[in-house]
Amino acid sequence: MTDGLIRNTEKLFDEHGHTFLLALDHAQSGVMPGLEHTPALLSALADAPLDGFILNIGLAAHLARAPFLRKKLLLRSSLGGSNLADAYAPAHLNHVSPETSLAAGADAVLMMAVIGGEDYQSLQTLAADIDAFHQYSIPVVVEILASDFSKTATFDVQYHGARIAAELGADAVKAFYVDNFEKVVDCCPAPLILAGGPKDRDINAVARHAVECGARGFAFGRNIFQASDPLAIIQSLREILG
Repeated sequence: MTDGLIRNTEKLFDEHGHTFLLALDHAQSGVMPGLEHTPALLSALADAPLDGFILNIGLAAHLARAPFLRKKLLLRSSLGGSNLADAYAPAHLNHVSPETSLAAGADAVLMMAVIGGEDYQSLQTLAADIDAFHQYSIPVVVEILASDFSKTATFDVQYHGARIAAELGADAVKAFYVDNFEKVVDCCPAPLILAGGPKDRDINAVARHAVECGARGFAFGRNIFQASDPLAIIQSLREILG
Protein backbone atom coordinates (compact mmCIF):
# COMPACT_ATOMS: atom_id res chain seq x y z
CA MET A 1 0.00 0.00 0.00
CA THR A 2 1.45 3.35 -1.05
CA ASP A 3 1.62 6.42 1.17
CA GLY A 4 -0.96 8.11 -1.05
CA LEU A 5 -3.41 5.23 -0.73
CA ILE A 6 -2.94 5.09 3.04
CA ARG A 7 -3.55 8.84 3.29
CA ASN A 8 -6.62 8.76 1.07
CA THR A 9 -8.11 5.83 2.96
CA GLU A 10 -7.59 7.52 6.33
CA LYS A 11 -9.34 10.64 5.01
CA LEU A 12 -12.54 8.63 4.59
CA PHE A 13 -12.85 8.53 8.39
CA ASP A 14 -13.20 11.38 10.87
CA GLU A 15 -10.94 12.17 13.82
CA HIS A 16 -12.67 9.44 15.82
CA GLY A 17 -12.05 6.87 13.10
CA HIS A 18 -15.69 6.80 12.01
CA THR A 19 -17.62 7.50 8.83
CA PHE A 20 -21.35 7.93 8.16
CA LEU A 21 -22.40 7.61 4.54
CA LEU A 22 -25.81 7.89 2.89
CA ALA A 23 -26.11 5.38 0.04
CA LEU A 24 -28.13 6.77 -2.85
CA ASP A 25 -26.83 4.48 -5.61
CA HIS A 26 -29.78 2.07 -5.79
CA ALA A 27 -31.50 3.64 -8.80
CA GLN A 28 -28.82 2.40 -11.21
CA SER A 29 -31.03 -0.72 -11.29
CA GLY A 30 -34.23 1.27 -11.82
CA VAL A 31 -36.39 3.74 -9.93
CA MET A 32 -36.78 2.95 -6.23
CA PRO A 33 -39.35 4.44 -3.83
CA GLY A 34 -37.69 7.32 -2.04
CA LEU A 35 -35.25 7.98 -4.89
CA GLU A 36 -37.65 9.32 -7.49
CA HIS A 37 -35.99 12.74 -7.10
CA THR A 38 -32.49 12.16 -5.75
CA PRO A 39 -31.19 15.71 -6.40
CA ALA A 40 -34.05 17.13 -4.31
CA LEU A 41 -33.28 14.64 -1.54
CA LEU A 42 -29.63 15.67 -1.57
CA SER A 43 -30.61 19.32 -1.22
CA ALA A 44 -32.96 18.53 1.67
CA LEU A 45 -30.17 16.70 3.53
CA ALA A 46 -27.36 19.12 2.72
CA ASP A 47 -26.91 20.11 6.37
CA ALA A 48 -27.46 16.65 7.85
CA PRO A 49 -24.64 15.27 10.04
CA LEU A 50 -23.35 12.94 7.33
CA ASP A 51 -19.74 12.45 6.28
CA GLY A 52 -20.52 11.65 2.68
CA PHE A 53 -22.67 10.06 0.01
CA ILE A 54 -22.52 7.01 -2.24
CA LEU A 55 -23.63 8.07 -5.72
CA ASN A 56 -23.55 6.88 -9.30
CA ILE A 57 -21.45 8.75 -11.85
CA GLY A 58 -24.48 10.48 -13.37
CA LEU A 59 -25.30 12.28 -10.12
CA ALA A 60 -21.77 12.89 -8.84
CA ALA A 61 -21.75 16.46 -10.12
CA HIS A 62 -24.36 17.40 -7.51
CA LEU A 63 -21.62 17.25 -4.86
CA ALA A 64 -19.38 19.61 -6.83
CA ARG A 65 -20.90 22.71 -5.25
CA ALA A 66 -21.58 24.25 -1.87
CA PRO A 67 -22.70 23.04 0.63
CA PHE A 68 -21.37 19.59 -0.33
CA LEU A 69 -17.72 20.39 -0.95
CA ARG A 70 -16.63 19.05 2.43
CA LYS A 71 -18.66 15.86 2.05
CA LYS A 72 -17.02 12.65 0.84
CA LEU A 73 -18.01 11.27 -2.56
CA LEU A 74 -17.91 7.50 -2.85
CA LEU A 75 -18.57 6.64 -6.45
CA ARG A 76 -20.40 3.42 -7.25
CA SER A 77 -18.19 1.95 -9.96
CA SER A 78 -19.80 -1.43 -10.62
CA LEU A 79 -23.02 -2.43 -12.34
CA GLY A 80 -25.12 -5.53 -11.79
CA GLY A 81 -27.92 -5.02 -14.30
CA SER A 82 -31.44 -3.67 -13.96
CA ASN A 83 -34.46 -4.76 -11.97
CA LEU A 84 -36.00 -5.86 -15.28
CA ALA A 85 -33.26 -8.38 -16.07
CA ASP A 86 -34.24 -12.04 -16.39
CA ALA A 87 -31.61 -13.15 -13.88
CA TYR A 88 -29.42 -11.70 -11.13
CA ALA A 89 -25.92 -10.91 -12.40
CA PRO A 90 -23.28 -13.44 -11.24
CA ALA A 91 -20.66 -10.67 -11.30
CA HIS A 92 -20.85 -6.89 -11.03
CA LEU A 93 -18.57 -5.38 -13.66
CA ASN A 94 -16.92 -1.98 -13.43
CA HIS A 95 -18.21 0.70 -15.76
CA VAL A 96 -16.24 3.63 -14.29
CA SER A 97 -12.50 3.96 -14.83
CA PRO A 98 -9.98 5.27 -12.29
CA GLU A 99 -9.43 8.29 -14.54
CA THR A 100 -13.15 9.09 -14.59
CA SER A 101 -13.32 8.69 -10.82
CA LEU A 102 -10.52 11.20 -10.35
CA ALA A 103 -12.13 13.60 -12.81
CA ALA A 104 -15.38 13.39 -10.82
CA GLY A 105 -13.54 14.25 -7.60
CA ALA A 106 -14.32 10.91 -5.97
CA ASP A 107 -12.72 10.21 -2.60
CA ALA A 108 -13.17 6.46 -3.08
CA VAL A 109 -15.10 3.95 -5.16
CA LEU A 110 -17.57 1.26 -4.16
CA MET A 111 -17.72 -2.10 -5.92
CA MET A 112 -19.33 -5.46 -5.20
CA ALA A 113 -17.99 -8.88 -4.27
CA VAL A 114 -20.52 -11.51 -5.33
CA ILE A 115 -19.90 -14.59 -3.19
CA GLY A 116 -21.13 -18.14 -3.83
CA GLY A 117 -22.14 -20.10 -6.89
CA GLU A 118 -19.50 -19.98 -9.60
CA ASP A 119 -17.82 -16.94 -8.10
CA TYR A 120 -14.39 -17.19 -9.71
CA GLN A 121 -15.28 -14.58 -12.34
CA SER A 122 -16.66 -12.21 -9.72
CA LEU A 123 -13.62 -12.47 -7.48
CA GLN A 124 -11.07 -12.40 -10.29
CA THR A 125 -12.73 -9.28 -11.70
CA LEU A 126 -12.84 -7.71 -8.24
CA ALA A 127 -9.15 -8.34 -7.61
CA ALA A 128 -8.15 -6.85 -10.97
CA ASP A 129 -10.37 -3.81 -10.47
CA ILE A 130 -9.01 -3.13 -6.99
CA ASP A 131 -5.49 -3.25 -8.41
CA ALA A 132 -6.42 -0.83 -11.21
CA PHE A 133 -7.77 1.78 -8.78
CA HIS A 134 -4.84 1.33 -6.43
CA GLN A 135 -2.50 2.34 -9.24
CA TYR A 136 -4.01 5.82 -8.75
CA SER A 137 -4.11 5.60 -4.92
CA ILE A 138 -7.93 5.53 -5.03
CA PRO A 139 -9.40 3.68 -2.02
CA VAL A 140 -11.80 0.84 -2.79
CA VAL A 141 -14.74 -0.06 -0.57
CA VAL A 142 -16.16 -3.52 -1.29
CA GLU A 143 -19.75 -4.51 -0.50
CA ILE A 144 -20.51 -8.18 0.15
CA LEU A 145 -23.39 -9.76 -1.79
CA ALA A 146 -24.43 -13.38 -2.33
CA SER A 147 -24.88 -14.94 -5.77
CA ASP A 148 -28.31 -15.92 -4.44
CA PHE A 149 -29.27 -12.45 -3.23
CA SER A 150 -31.66 -13.86 -0.62
CA LYS A 151 -28.62 -15.29 1.18
CA THR A 152 -26.73 -11.98 1.36
CA ALA A 153 -27.54 -11.28 5.01
CA THR A 154 -26.33 -14.68 6.22
CA PHE A 155 -23.35 -15.33 8.45
CA ASP A 156 -21.31 -17.45 6.05
CA VAL A 157 -21.61 -14.95 3.20
CA GLN A 158 -20.66 -11.94 5.32
CA TYR A 159 -18.01 -13.72 7.42
CA HIS A 160 -16.13 -15.27 4.51
CA GLY A 161 -16.95 -12.48 2.06
CA ALA A 162 -15.55 -9.71 4.28
CA ARG A 163 -12.31 -11.60 4.75
CA ILE A 164 -12.02 -12.44 1.04
CA ALA A 165 -12.55 -8.78 0.10
CA ALA A 166 -9.85 -7.68 2.53
CA GLU A 167 -7.46 -10.35 1.27
CA LEU A 168 -8.00 -9.14 -2.31
CA GLY A 169 -7.05 -5.60 -1.29
CA ALA A 170 -10.25 -3.83 -0.22
CA ASP A 171 -9.43 -0.72 1.82
CA ALA A 172 -12.75 -0.99 3.66
CA VAL A 173 -15.58 -3.50 3.59
CA LYS A 174 -19.31 -2.73 3.56
CA ALA A 175 -20.97 -5.68 5.29
CA PHE A 176 -24.52 -6.52 6.30
CA TYR A 177 -25.53 -7.20 9.88
CA VAL A 178 -25.87 -10.87 10.81
CA ASP A 179 -25.97 -12.89 14.00
CA ASN A 180 -22.49 -13.22 15.51
CA PHE A 181 -21.55 -9.97 13.78
CA GLU A 182 -18.61 -9.56 16.14
CA LYS A 183 -16.94 -12.52 14.40
CA VAL A 184 -17.33 -10.82 11.01
CA VAL A 185 -15.63 -7.69 12.33
CA ASP A 186 -12.93 -9.56 14.23
CA CYS A 187 -11.89 -11.65 11.22
CA CYS A 188 -11.79 -8.72 8.76
CA PRO A 189 -8.44 -6.86 8.76
CA ALA A 190 -9.91 -3.94 6.79
CA PRO A 191 -12.17 -1.30 8.41
CA LEU A 192 -15.74 -2.57 8.39
CA ILE A 193 -18.67 -0.30 7.55
CA LEU A 194 -22.18 -1.51 8.36
CA ALA A 195 -24.63 -1.70 5.44
CA GLY A 196 -28.31 -0.99 5.99
CA GLY A 197 -30.45 -3.85 4.77
CA PRO A 198 -33.96 -4.97 5.81
CA LYS A 199 -36.21 -2.49 7.57
CA ASP A 200 -37.87 -5.11 9.78
CA ARG A 201 -35.21 -4.68 12.48
CA ASP A 202 -34.71 -1.78 14.88
CA ILE A 203 -32.00 0.06 12.97
CA ASN A 204 -30.82 1.92 16.08
CA ALA A 205 -30.37 -1.32 18.01
CA VAL A 206 -28.55 -2.95 15.09
CA ALA A 207 -26.31 0.09 14.64
CA ARG A 208 -25.49 0.27 18.35
CA HIS A 209 -24.51 -3.39 18.51
CA ALA A 210 -22.45 -3.12 15.33
CA VAL A 211 -20.45 -0.25 16.83
CA GLU A 212 -19.95 -2.25 20.02
CA CYS A 213 -18.60 -5.06 17.82
CA GLY A 214 -16.08 -2.69 16.23
CA ALA A 215 -17.79 -1.40 13.09
CA ARG A 216 -16.16 1.84 11.96
CA GLY A 217 -19.18 3.42 10.36
CA PHE A 218 -22.52 3.19 8.59
CA ALA A 219 -23.49 3.19 4.92
CA PHE A 220 -27.27 3.19 5.02
CA GLY A 221 -29.75 3.78 2.23
CA ARG A 222 -33.37 2.62 2.36
CA ASN A 223 -33.45 2.76 6.16
CA ILE A 224 -32.97 6.50 5.76
CA PHE A 225 -34.39 7.67 2.42
CA GLN A 226 -37.58 5.60 2.78
CA ALA A 227 -38.16 6.79 6.35
CA SER A 228 -40.94 9.25 7.13
CA ASP A 229 -38.34 11.58 8.69
CA PRO A 230 -34.89 10.87 7.17
CA LEU A 231 -33.19 13.67 9.11
CA ALA A 232 -34.37 12.31 12.46
CA ILE A 233 -32.99 8.86 11.60
CA ILE A 234 -29.66 10.39 10.55
CA GLN A 235 -29.40 12.37 13.78
CA SER A 236 -30.12 9.36 15.99
CA LEU A 237 -27.58 7.21 14.11
CA ARG A 238 -24.99 9.98 14.34
CA GLU A 239 -25.37 10.00 18.11
CA ILE A 240 -24.80 6.25 18.21
CA LEU A 241 -21.71 6.41 16.01
CA GLY A 242 -20.24 9.46 17.72
